[in-house]
Amino acid sequence: MRDGRFLAVSGASAVLALHQTVLTLVVPLWAVTVVGAPPPVVSAVLLTNTVLTVLLAVRLSRGADTAAPAARTMRRAGMVLAAAMLLYAATARLPTTAAVALLLVATVVYTAGDLWHSAGGAELAYDLAPPDAVGAYQGADGMLAGLARAVGPALLTLVVLDGGMPGWLAVGALFAAVGLASPALTRWALASRPATPGRAGR
Repeated sequence: MRDGRFLAVSGASAVLALHQTVLTLVVPLWAVTVVGAPPPVVSAVLLTNTVLTVLLAVRLSRGADTAAPAARTMRRAGMVLAAAMLLYAATARLPTTAAVALLLVATVVYTAGDLWHSAGGAELAYDLAPPDAVGAYQGADGMLAGLARAVGPALLTLVVLDGGMPGWLAVGALFAAVGLASPALTRWALASRPATPGRAGR
């Protein structure tokens, strides 16, 4: 907990982890209450995410095998998640049928961002940890992610469901900003670490 540089990187990943609440809570409520979609659409959205995750998880995780490429993967995740938020926001102004189609398209985009965040965040939590303290660092990373999961439902329902399209735009801007900051935060964290022979790619 005294390693502020690691906590900065892990905290950025935790902020991006708010996207999990977007899919499992905010999108279903938005689809039914704002878009006016029938409840089975929620199942279709979640099924789309699940199927694509099974099909693409390994492929999209490739390349994030050390800290520097993992940080670039996080940057990509933030930008793609931001794009998904914009697509979800746009459903509010469409007829129901078109809105449902766009919800599914947005979920395809979201899933790519989700998978890139999972790959990049997991590698950063491991690769930035000293070899003799991986467990403690993984625990700190998990604690921050858990905190995001705890505050996410109340925060995002307030921002998005009460805020409407501006709320979606704010969440998208947050994801984009955090993603863009991830490489710089990672370089800052790496600058304080001694070179490790087994992690030459760092």
